[in-house]
Amino acid sequence: MGSGRVRRAVAAGLVALVLGVGLWQGLLAQEETTYTVQPGDTLAGIADRLGVEMEALAAANGIQDVDRIYVGQVLVIPGRELGLATVRARPGESLEALARRVGVEPPQLAVLNGLSETARLFPGQPVRLPAGISPPSAPGFGAVTRVEVPARLVQGHTGRIVLAARRPLSLTVTWNGLPVPVYGGRPPSSSEWIYRGFLPVPALLAPGAYPVTVAYTATGGVSLVRGFSVRVVEGVYEAQRIMLPPDRSTLLDSQILADELARLRAAWSRADTPAQWQGPFRMPMDADYPTTSAYGTRRSYNGGPFTSYHAGQDFAVPAGVTITAPADGIVALAEPLQVRGNAVMLDHGRGVFTGYWHLAEALVQAGQAVKAGDPIGVVGNTGLSTGPHLHWELRIYGIAVDPMQFVDEPLFPPLPGP
Repeated sequence: MGSGRVRRAVAAGLVALVLGVGLWQGLLAQEETTYTVQPGDTLAGIADRLGVEMEALAAANGIQDVDRIYVGQVLVIPGRELGLATVRARPGESLEALARRVGVEPPQLAVLNGLSETARLFPGQPVRLPAGISPPSAPGFGAVTRVEVPARLVQGHTGRIVLAARRPLSLTVTWNGLPVPVYGGRPPSSSEWIYRGFLPVPALLAPGAYPVTVAYTATGGVSLVRGFSVRVVEGVYEAQRIMLPPDRSTLLDSQILADELARLRAAWSRADTPAQWQGPFRMPMDADYPTTSAYGTRRSYNGGPFTSYHAGQDFAVPAGVTITAPADGIVALAEPLQVRGNAVMLDHGRGVFTGYWHLAEALVQAGQAVKAGDPIGVVGNTGLSTGPHLHWELRIYGIAVDPMQFVDEPLFPPLPGP
C-alpha cells in the first residue's frame, strides 16, 4: 500500500474513532457548520444567505453589537452543529494546547476541524469537539457583570474598554501587554459600578488579533482572569519623503533622538491625574488651516527608508499665530527641545497628553492649569522643521494616536441613562 493510501487510511480510522461511522456519514451529507466572514459582509446579509435569524446567529457567536464583525471571523451557524459541542480558543492557544485542555488527542481535533495538529488558533475561534465530549465549564466572573471591548480597531485609532460590576473592584487590565488604567464609580441612579479605560493602537502595529485581559481578586482571595480579543486592521496612510536642510540634518542623530524621547517619556508617563476634559476636543487653531502631513504618514528622511511614521497632525499655520488648548489640562512641559523645537505638552488626565512642537515661543509654564481655548503658544519653525507649521500630537499611555479622532467624538462617550 502506498504512503498516500496509508495516510488516508489512518485519517479514516481517526474519523471513525471521533464520530462513529454512522455519524461521520451523516456529517458528510450535511451543510457546513461554520461561515468565515468575507469582505463586504454584514451579519444581516450572512443570516439571510444562510437562512437563519440574525438574532440567533449573533447569540450563537456571542456578538453583542451586530454592526461589529470582521473579515476572517469564523461564525458558528446555529442549527447545523450536528449535536457536537464547540470550545473557543484562548489568546495564543494552539490546537495541540486546546486538545490538552479539553482532554482529547490532538489528531482527533485536527481531523474533525480540518486543521493541522500544530495549527495556531485565533482568539475566540470555535473548535468542534468529538461526540460525547463537553467543553470545560467556565467559572463565572464573580462580581464583574459585563465587559465590553471593540471587535476591531484601525491602526492608529483608540478604542475603549467598559466594565460593569456589582461592587467596587480593583481591576487589572492589559491590552497587548500594555497596562491599562481603568477608572470609574457608580453613576447616579445605577446599581452597578462602571469602569472605563483606553485601548490605543500604535500606527505600525501589524494587523491581527491582540489580547485584552481583565483580572481582579475576588472575595476570599481567589484570583479571577478573563481574556478577550480585538482584531487590528490596516489603516490607510500615505508616504512622504522629507529632505532636511544641512543645518538640521544633524538632528537625526540617534543619540539626540533617544535622549529627547527619554525626556518626553518622563513627562507623559503619568496616568494618575484626574480627567480634566469635557466632551470632544477643540481644534488648537482655526479649522480653516489645511493639513500638510496627516497622522500615521510613513516617512523617509533625506532619501532613507520608510522606517518611521508621523506621530501627529501637521497644519499649515503661519508663524506668529497663537494656538490654544483643545481641552482643559495641566501643563506638563514647556521648554525648548532639540528635535521638536520649542514645545508645550498638556496633561488632560487619565494618561491622555497633547503635544505642540516647533513653536516660536511657549505662553505657559509647567504646572499651570489651562482651560479649553486658553493661549498656550505661538507657531514657529524651530527644531526638526522645514517651515512654519503646527505639529499637534496626542498620546495615550505614551502611544501616539490620531488626534483628529477626538475632535469628532468624545474620548469617553456619555454613559447611558438609568
